[in-house]
Amino acid sequence: MVNVNDILHNSEEERDYRVLWFSREQDAAYIFALTCEKMPVAVSIKDIERQISDGTLVKHHTDTYFKAVSESEISDTHKAIRDSIWANMEWLVSQEPAIYDRTQRGKMVADLKSKGVDQKSVYRYLKRYWQRGKSKNAFLPDYQNSGGRGKDKTFSGKRNGRLPQYGDVISRNIDEATKQIFEKGVKKYYHTRQEHSFKAAYELMVKEFYTKPVKQPDGTTRFELLDAGEIPTLRQFRYWYSKRYNDKEKIASRKGQSQYDLNYRPVLGRSDNNISGPGAQFQIDATVGDIYLVSQFNRANIIGRPVIYFVVDVFSRMIAGMYVGLEGPSWAGAMMALANAAADKVPFCESYSINISESQWPCRHIPDTILADRGEMESKSVETLINALNIRVDNTPAYRADMKGIVEQFFRTVNTKTTVFLPGHVKPDMAQRGGKDYRLDAKLDIRQFTKIMIQCILNHNNDHFLEGYERTEGMIADEVEPIPVKLWKWGISHCSGVLRTVAEDTIKLCLMPADTALVTAKGIRFKGLYYLSERAVLEHWFETARAKGSYRVDISYDPRDMGQIYVRNIDGAVFERCFLADWESKWNGKSIEELIHQHANERTLRNDNVSRELQSRVDLNTEIDKIVAEAEQMAKQTAIPSSKKERTSRIRENRADEKQQIRKKEAFVLGQGPISPNISEPEPSEETISPTLAMIKRKLEERLKNDG
Repeated sequence: MVNVNDILHNSEEERDYRVLWFSREQDAAYIFALTCEKMPVAVSIKDIERQISDGTLVKHHTDTYFKAVSESEISDTHKAIRDSIWANMEWLVSQEPAIYDRTQRGKMVADLKSKGVDQKSVYRYLKRYWQRGKSKNAFLPDYQNSGGRGKDKTFSGKRNGRLPQYGDVISRNIDEATKQIFEKGVKKYYHTRQEHSFKAAYELMVKEFYTKPVKQPDGTTRFELLDAGEIPTLRQFRYWYSKRYNDKEKIASRKGQSQYDLNYRPVLGRSDNNISGPGAQFQIDATVGDIYLVSQFNRANIIGRPVIYFVVDVFSRMIAGMYVGLEGPSWAGAMMALANAAADKVPFCESYSINISESQWPCRHIPDTILADRGEMESKSVETLINALNIRVDNTPAYRADMKGIVEQFFRTVNTKTTVFLPGHVKPDMAQRGGKDYRLDAKLDIRQFTKIMIQCILNHNNDHFLEGYERTEGMIADEVEPIPVKLWKWGISHCSGVLRTVAEDTIKLCLMPADTALVTAKGIRFKGLYYLSERAVLEHWFETARAKGSYRVDISYDPRDMGQIYVRNIDGAVFERCFLADWESKWNGKSIEELIHQHANERTLRNDNVSRELQSRVDLNTEIDKIVAEAEQMAKQTAIPSSKKERTSRIRENRADEKQQIRKKEAFVLGQGPISPNISEPEPSEETISPTLAMIKRKLEERLKNDG
């Protein structure tokens, strides 16, 4: 069906027409080309419908020419212009179909001309009226199109724009060369992290591009400005910049894309979009608490600010896990928080003297997805979590805390409603002169602060009304209040099940960092330490390593205590616990940081000794050279036989003689004082010696002679 004001696109002519009038009885219609090149033309209504059927003509369902403007949006000036034109055209446009006939239209326009209405204006108004949908608002002025908005001005050589109000200096036109200088100045001085003011960037640009060097009498060079008429003004620079760059480009160029995404981008999405139910996604994040704590062991010692981790279920906003400690933000802290999320909360709360029922904190599961920061969750440690537990880990881009808005909001709530009222709270006035040092107010230890955080979580999970939570149709029908524990329980009953439970030891094993250790004949070697286990001894791991060579095994370890490691997946067993060998016991309870630090100290000591040892070797070689030189000098002063045979034939005899001389020289003589000349003993003769002693003496002499 064809209706008045329909817009028809002619695919053969590539032109749009508006239907102005038609009569089925007369099989006639008038259509008008929206390009306003010609006046309306008469066509057959049957031909129009036939062309629509065969696809030659296609109906447009939108009308970009029609001015659907509210009266309240039209200024009084524009209304007056519209009403003035309408007063002259109202009778004329109502004469249908006569106004579409060329002859009759000419007579009617001539009548208006006799009343003082310009004929060219009448035809222009008629085309505008037909083009814009035969509406009175078609005669509203098009001042929004004036001035060539968004188009660069062209210059004919003379100065464009208004003349200066004060002074007679006329600035230059902004041509293409000037725009290129503007572009360079903006990129070099304004779109930088230094964040110069716009005026400062303008001044730096002028200094570089609109000065000339002038030699001074003292030999120095001074950069003097060009003539005032050659320098664009700050107003011109600002006007060009406002046209060249939009707000997004301005902010992103000066603040950086990450800061734009975090603080300036449009907020069009939601953190819980496409979340199917409880456990579909957990968000984890850490913050340094705005409070100073004291030591549990000596309450006079201030230990600084705690690190707080929260794990939040996105669907229900339940706090599924938490950790308060001094670790991190790091994988160690994230590991503790995730382990808590998968643990039974009843015994956990009992350990802090808080009695709850399981229904008050029913979270003891692992999720389908974890959304975290790039820091602690971008490590090799997380690979075991992904592969062993089939958990997908998504990391937000750098500086995009807004992508974890749900857990971030809970941090803000804790800081504004709880921490601010505690002793030792960080206050903003400490840095001011005379400000109180709030650290001296610290009274809570880490265990007491953890108890407070648990109470905050229980209050949030069981009583906090989530304003702005978008309930689903099912929630509304079941009258589910937007309270985390009620949303959690409703989601478990009505949504897809993605929650899973894992044994506590298993989840801890998967959360600990993974690595490989080397089974050797001395033990299982890891990070330079040796470990033993009962199973390894019984199954002769170390004998196998000695006989067939060392081999590697997969292990997990807790970097906070290197006293034990865990060999994973041995013949169906989940893990085998290994202890430090006796000679390595000094490392029990020590962290991997302490181990690395000690190894670094040993390397430092070794490196510090390198130069000293090298100097000693140099001195040694010097002394050796001296001795060799002395020997060579003595050799030159000795008569040496020229014959090889003569010199080498008596080596055995020479050795015996040398041995006798050395023995005499090295013989032990005790009490080496002067012997009295009056004391003498006659040498015993064989007659005075017993036959046995005489035989022993002869044997000794023969042996000595043979040895020589």
